[in-house]
Amino acid sequence: MKMILPESKYSEHQKRIVFVDQVLERVKNLPGILSAGTTTNIPLEREITYDSVFNVQGRPPPNPNDVPITANRLVSPDYLKTIGVTLIKGRLIAETDRAGQPPVVVISEELARQAWPGETPLGKQIKRVRTGQDFPWMKVIGVVKDVKEDLFNYRINRPVWYVPYAQFENNFPVNLVVRTNGDPASVTRAVREAVHAVDPDQPISNVMTMSENLARVLVTERFSAILMSVLAAVGLLLAGLGLYAVMAYSVSQRTAEIGIRVALGAQRVDVLQLILVHGARLALLGVAIGLAAAWGVTRLLVSLLFEVNAADPVTFVSISLLLVSIALLACFFPARRALRVDPMIALRSE
Repeated sequence: MKMILPESKYSEHQKRIVFVDQVLERVKNLPGILSAGTTTNIPLEREITYDSVFNVQGRPPPNPNDVPITANRLVSPDYLKTIGVTLIKGRLIAETDRAGQPPVVVISEELARQAWPGETPLGKQIKRVRTGQDFPWMKVIGVVKDVKEDLFNYRINRPVWYVPYAQFENNFPVNLVVRTNGDPASVTRAVREAVHAVDPDQPISNVMTMSENLARVLVTERFSAILMSVLAAVGLLLAGLGLYAVMAYSVSQRTAEIGIRVALGAQRVDVLQLILVHGARLALLGVAIGLAAAWGVTRLLVSLLFEVNAADPVTFVSISLLLVSIALLACFFPARRALRVDPMIALRSE
C-alpha cells in the first residue's frame, strides 16, 4: 500500500513521522495482523528506486570512475521483520533509533562484502555521499541476508542499506507492509480505515498482496516465457516429425530385407528388435552430437535462465530420453507395418 504524503500538509518531517507512527500503531492492533512496517521501496518495485553513493570511514573517497552505490531504504523498526528478512549478526532497527539519537544503519550481506571484505562490519561507520550535501556517519548495527530487489538482474545481489525513517528527513512515498495470519486481502479494508482514521484525506494507491505484486512484475516475462514455450514445443514437434520421417523411410527401405528374414525363419520379435537397435544407435549418435553442441553454447544461456543451471543434468537427460523415445517410436510403427508384409511378396520383389 503506497501513500504519497502531500507536501502542503506534511512539509515538516516530524509531521510525517507522527503520521507513520500513528498509522502503524492502529494497523498493528487490527485483528489478524502479525506485524506491520513501512519502507520507501518494496522489493521488486520498478517505478522508483532510491540509490545512494556511499563512503566508508577511514578509506579514501570513491573513485569517480568506480562509484560504490547502494540501494537506499528508509524503514520503520518492524519492516524487516514483517517481510521476513533474516538477521545474520547484530540487531535490527529499534523504536529507540529516532531523531536525536546516533544515526544507525542495517546493511545487507552484499554491502558488507563490498564495503568490508573479510572484516566484521558491526560498529563500523558508513555514510551517504552527495555533492553539495553533508550527511552524517552511520554506525552499522546489523547485517541481514540479501533480498532479491530486481528479478531481471537476479544473479546480482544489490547492496542495500536500511536506515531508520525517523532519523533522516525525506519526502519519499511511504509503503505500508503488513504480515497477516490469514488471507491478506481480508484485511485490506480495515487497513484503509486505519489510515483514514489518522488522515481522512490521505490518498492510497497500489494496494496489493506480495503475490499480486510479483505477478504484476512478471506479467511481461510470463508472456515471453509462454511464447518461448510454444515456440519450443513447435520446434520439438517439427524435430519429432522429421525424425519420424527419416526413420520411417529408413525402415521402408528395408521392407524387402524384413520379408526375406521372416521367410527364412527369423522370429518377428527378433527382426523388430534388430530394427529398433539400429534406430536407437542412430538416435544415440544424433543425441551425442546434439549434447556436445548444446554444452558448447551453455555460456550464452546463463543470462537467460532463472533458478536453473545452463548445464542442468536433469534437462539434458530428460531431453535426450525424449528424443530417443521419439526415434524408437519412429522405428517401431514402420517396422510393425513391414512385418505384416507377406514374405512371398517380399521374395518376389527381390
